[in-house]
Amino acid sequence: MDWIAQTGPLGWIWFITLYALSCVLFLPGSVLSFGAGAVYGFWGGTALVSLASVAGALANFLTTRYLLRSWMERRFATSKKFHALNHVATKDAWRMIILTRISPILPHSLVSCAFGLSRVRFWRFIMASWVGFLPISAAYTYGGSVIGKAAKGGLDQGLSTWVLYAIEIAVTIVATVWITRAGQRALRSVAPEVLESQSPKK
Repeated sequence: MDWIAQTGPLGWIWFITLYALSCVLFLPGSVLSFGAGAVYGFWGGTALVSLASVAGALANFLTTRYLLRSWMERRFATSKKFHALNHVATKDAWRMIILTRISPILPHSLVSCAFGLSRVRFWRFIMASWVGFLPISAAYTYGGSVIGKAAKGGLDQGLSTWVLYAIEIAVTIVATVWITRAGQRALRSVAPEVLESQSPKK
């Protein structure tokens, strides 16, 4: 992240490319989100992660819809979670996209692939994904910005400063948990079959 920051505007392109690649490979992007906050601060990090998240989602969406459709259908032929997502995608695409972005219980890359196989429109997918990614992106980058300030300040900072850092991290954790649980409850009320597909058979 330090190297990316030192490359100036080109660093944003590198970060977005790296983030999109992590989405294509089904790898979590949370570490990169924290890193963006640590290097670029809250506002810059949030803007960057928001763009990168949408770019990653778009990469999965377009790849599934136009290049690997047949392969993806075979790949997830036995996935109950994938079929549930694909089924509810046509109900209320705008709301479903936003809720599945807010709730981390569903892998974002899998969600993008499911919507790529659906009939949801391109621009609706982009805008709804951006709106859904924004709260969690802000929470992660804020936590990263606090960690970045603590690391740059060194160990010789006063006790009151470290207490403030601890409070900020605690608030970030609480806010993240609240956002994700609220998204999960809303998703359960709209499309319970998506969450039920994760439960093991009794």
